Amino acid sequence: MKTNRWMLTVGCSVFLLSGLVNAAAVHGQLVYANNNAPAAYVAVRLNAPGKAVSEFAYSGGDGKYYLRNIPAGAYQLEVWRGGKAVIAVAVTVQEPNTDLAVTRLP
Repeated sequence: MKTNRWMLTVGCSVFLLSGLVNAAAVHGQLVYANNNAPAAYVAVRLNAPGKAVSEFAYSGGDGKYYLRNIPAGAYQLEVWRGGKAVIAVAVTVQEPNTDLAVTRLP
């Protein structure tokens, strides 16, 4: 019985980790369009119709943000302020890492 539990645990672990192997880390930066200053502490997420929406990430003091475990594909990068999306930009995520262009905010 212990052997069966061990095999089930290992099998489930391998299955769960295999889903993360096919995922990317996404990096980007937000700046304000009028002065190119970093947009600090702004919420971002990736959204794709028919797929789950990513968790929110927040830009740091330098305007840079990081999203992890994102499946490859086409998304809308949504930037949120004041509880609503203020900009959406089409992006393509590729494994293992995707460095997005600087996003300029109004």
